[in-house]
Amino acid sequence: MKKTLALVVLTGLMLTGCGGKQAASSATAVAEVADAVTVPSVMGLTLDKATDQLENLGLKVKADDTVDGKMIMSKKNWQVTSQDPTEGAKVAKDSTVHLGVKNLEKEAAEKAAADKAAAEKAAAVKAASDKAAADKAAADKASADKAAAAAAAAKLAAEQAAAQKAAPQVPVAPAAPVAPPAPAVQAPATAYYASCADAKAAGAAPIYSGQPGYRAGLDRDNDGTACDK
Repeated sequence: MKKTLALVVLTGLMLTGCGGKQAASSATAVAEVADAVTVPSVMGLTLDKATDQLENLGLKVKADDTVDGKMIMSKKNWQVTSQDPTEGAKVAKDSTVHLGVKNLEKEAAEKAAADKAAAEKAAAVKAASDKAAADKAAADKASADKAAAAAAAAKLAAEQAAAQKAAPQVPVAPAAPVAPPAPAVQAPATAYYASCADAKAAGAAPIYSGQPGYRAGLDRDNDGTACDK
């Protein structure tokens, strides 16, 4: 269709009797129009597919890493993020389309790192929440156990009080009278004991200083009491 349009325009110029220079200029313009290419959108495509599509239209491609400025090796690992000229522009064949690209492997690694960080944060939040719930459950159980123990003690005390109140009163038997100690045998005023054995046999031991029968010979430790051991 473009070739037909060019022939029609050229024929019209010749029929109008235009000069040679004007006819040549017009023919050149028509040829340029016939060779014009409409630039398609390659945004979001991988660089290899974008390059194939543009080159199939007779266009050249120049791609640059717009993020880190790295050298582009494998085109399938890069994605188009910008293009110049943009979609719909009319350009001549052999024109260069400049593409800005980003590395998909780097983007995937960054996304994986971000997902891992988010997962770790979520796990930490869940662990903290679980611990708080466990601590609260333990505290509630301890409080419930304490309350139950107090209630049980109160119930036991009430039962014991009721049982004691209901039990018949048993009279307490009077204590048996304590027999008075036997009076000590009074030693004669002129008592003499050859030994502590004699004093004990006579029922006079121990003998205190000043009492009949006391003498230093029987008070071995000189404490004022004879025959006390």
